[in-house]
Formats: sequence, C-alpha cells, structure tokens
Amino acid sequence: MNQDELFGGLLAIFVLAAIAIGAIVVFGDLSIRPRPKRLPLWQYTHRVIGRDQPFVTSSGSFPANEQRLWELWVESHKPGKLVAVPVEEHPSTPVAAPAEGDTDSGDETGADGSPAKPAEQAETRQLRVSRVSRELRSVYPLALVGFNAYFEDYEKSEFPVGLIVRGSDGVAMMTLTADDVVAFDERGRRLWSSRWERLIFSNAHDLLLYNGHTQIRIDDEDQRDLVEALVVKYGRLEQMHFLPGPLRRDTED
Repeated sequence: MNQDELFGGLLAIFVLAAIAIGAIVVFGDLSIRPRPKRLPLWQYTHRVIGRDQPFVTSSGSFPANEQRLWELWVESHKPGKLVAVPVEEHPSTPVAAPAEGDTDSGDETGADGSPAKPAEQAETRQLRVSRVSRELRSVYPLALVGFNAYFEDYEKSEFPVGLIVRGSDGVAMMTLTADDVVAFDERGRRLWSSRWERLIFSNAHDLLLYNGHTQIRIDDEDQRDLVEALVVKYGRLEQMHFLPGPLRRDTED
C-alpha cells in the first residue's frame, strides 16, 4: 500500500467517524428535548346560571384529591381561551314511521310526505374564558368533583342580587354583590359575611359556607340553587362534608 492509499483510507475513516459523532449528537439531543405537552380533550356539558348565562362543565366527575386533572383543566381553560357554546337547540325534523306491512325501502319522508331533513347542527358562538371552578358532585362513599369554566361576557353580571333562603343561625336572606356575600335574619340583622376572595364552600345536600372565622349552612330551598351556582363560580371549594370542618367561632368576618 502506497502513501496516497494510506492517506485516503485514514481520511475515509475520519469522515465516517465525524458523521457517526454528529449523528449521536443530533439524535441524542432530540431524545432529551422535552416533548410538547398534550392537553386532554375534554367533553363538555353545557349549563346555564339563571335564565341565560351559559357556562361549561366537565361531563366526567373525578376524585376530589386528583390534583393533576384539575391542573390540566386550569391549563386547558386559561383566561382568554375561546370555547364554542351552543346558541340554541335545533331539533331534528320528525320522521314518519312506515305503515304496518310497508316494505318500501325508498327515501324516508317527513310527516307531511316531504323528504326528511337531516338534523341540523346547533349554532354556536365563541366565548372567552374568564375563570374556572370546582364543585362537589358526590360525597359518599367517595368525594367526586366536576370542573367548570365561565366566560368574560358574564363576569360579575349577576350582581347585586338578594335571595330568600333558610339556613343555620336563623339565616333567612342573603345579598350577593360584586364584592361580598352577606347573610341576614328575618329582621334584617346582619349575621355573617365574607368577601368572595376569602369564601370557602362545600356543596352537597346542603351548602356550607366558611369565611375564615365562622361557618354557616344553607338548606335546600327554592332559591338555594342560584346561591349555590354563584358561590361555586366565585368561591373556592374545600370538601367539608362528613369531615371535621372548620371550627365555629363567634366572631364575624
């Protein structure tokens, strides 16, 4: 082997070694590079507060201590995210059933004999998320929660409102404003209050409200549903049913 052949062989080995090292570096970098996070595709149930305020809630219920799923819901519904909400329902056109003994396999017809129309897709509009919340859906034998998302167009639009309720300590009425919720007795005397940012609730067969000092209970009355809907929206869930709850104190917020 002459000197030129030896030099050519060494050069080829050097080039192959460089290619191998480069491939290791590139593919090694790709293998350790963090993969983009995939957020779950949530199934929604569409609900309303009052008569016309839409919001969405998770179709599934989850263990109350399942923190990771809640974090994923929060990440999937950051303020400003657009969510499609149905405007109104579009029922499908009724289809006439064939007469007994009729074996005609032709096109289906409507009740008036005209061709049946396919079910229309519900019209939707895009709304921006303003906040999220959790609510209790089951307490025993396992505490299960659902997740909610609310929209900017309706933020604080419910207030002020006064509602007749029944609860512990003689509670007979509640007023809810953009800043706080206040409970009164039948004579209008102030019994309890909490600012929204301090309000902790637990919603089950009754509604427990805690302001950091004292706790009251709202029983199942006609207007309790609206109180609960607003408390779930603007308060913070903490499971207090069938557990040692916050200690009662005689001081007000």
